[in-house]
Amino acid sequence: MSWSDSLLDASFRGVRFDVVNTRDSANRDVAVYEYPYVQGADVEDLGRKARNLRMTLLFWGDDYDSRLQALIKALDTTGSGELIHPVFGSMPKMQCIEYQVSHEAEMVDFCSVEVVFLEAATELPFFGSEFPLSQADVIFNQVQSVLDETQQLIDDVLSPMRTAQKWMAKAKYMASTALNMVTIFRSDITGFISSTTDFIHYPSAFMSDLQTALSLTSSQSKSSISNNPGTYASSPSTGVADITSVIMADWGESLTQLQRIATLPTQLASGETTPPLPLPANIQPSDVAELAVLTTLQVSLQIALDSADLLSDETIAAVLSPTDIEKVTNDTRDALQRAIEQHRALYADDTQNISASTTPVGITWQPVVTGLKDIALSVQKLATAIITQRPPLISRRVDSAANLHLLAHLWYGDFSRANELLRLNPQLHNPNDVKSGDILYAYSR
Repeated sequence: MSWSDSLLDASFRGVRFDVVNTRDSANRDVAVYEYPYVQGADVEDLGRKARNLRMTLLFWGDDYDSRLQALIKALDTTGSGELIHPVFGSMPKMQCIEYQVSHEAEMVDFCSVEVVFLEAATELPFFGSEFPLSQADVIFNQVQSVLDETQQLIDDVLSPMRTAQKWMAKAKYMASTALNMVTIFRSDITGFISSTTDFIHYPSAFMSDLQTALSLTSSQSKSSISNNPGTYASSPSTGVADITSVIMADWGESLTQLQRIATLPTQLASGETTPPLPLPANIQPSDVAELAVLTTLQVSLQIALDSADLLSDETIAAVLSPTDIEKVTNDTRDALQRAIEQHRALYADDTQNISASTTPVGITWQPVVTGLKDIALSVQKLATAIITQRPPLISRRVDSAANLHLLAHLWYGDFSRANELLRLNPQLHNPNDVKSGDILYAYSR
């Protein structure tokens, strides 16, 4: 992603300005130890010095002098202040140490300002904003890591069932239920091909089949608008609000279908779902608890992948309101939380009895839960990165009866932002009849 895709409005102490170029430098303090008759030297790194940021600013127009005076007042204020760097984002403690204002005879109503800022505190982050696409890559890698940990866990869980006589009935229950699940996938999901032959001895093959089924289910729940929002956004017959509603409806449908799969093992064992193949007599939901927990976990991981794909798509994220982004994030975190709670309920006793256990299940389930927590945090960071890239959301009172196009012109000088106002205010029944005194959500700039 280039910086032009995420360029921010530069400012210092809230005073905005245009930036021609930036020169951001840092150097490190070192101690050099030299010795007689010895070639070279020992160099000890003593840490990075304060970063030095140099900017060239421009002011022009009939009112440039008032804006210039506001900046000079901000620069002359004692102490450090927040600098919004156009590329790196918020830098909360920056000290102006030098500035130079230049006017030229040939350039009327115009001036340039050279400003030098210095970090005024230790351990300040350089990148004040996170990029959604890179955060989505983090989530993908975390999901793969959790799947690897889960394969180890389920292998430890099933290992006694392969040899111990007392576990043969339970092994039969889970193997039959897993086979019924795959059979249902074959009949209900277009394009599903199975490689599962024996869940007890080859759990990784079942996990692979389940992942394929979940991915196909998710893909089939998406409409053409969700797959190509940019195409429909450019069509005059399709409003942004219509695209948003379809995308969120697709998200809800996908969530419903995936959650239905999560409950499938328990419903088969309880008889709520008719199995296509015979199940052993007297089977109970508790007999397939491990399979149910595994299914819930993989469903939660697929939901996390879907939310990362949705939120990291710039075209889709551009038409979603903060409320929509929050819903996607909360749905994902709820699914991950359910998986965490089920793992704790099923395997917590194994941790208490780890010394007497013949398998390391009491240890191997904990990295899975830790990984789910990390994914939940990453999804939240992804949503935060998208929301904070936009101007702050505020409430504005409508002074007189108007429509959204007129309000967009009055508030922003750009009538085309009417679609943005409609997206932020889904409660409006008629965008052409906004009453005086109505309170609307709007971006601050």
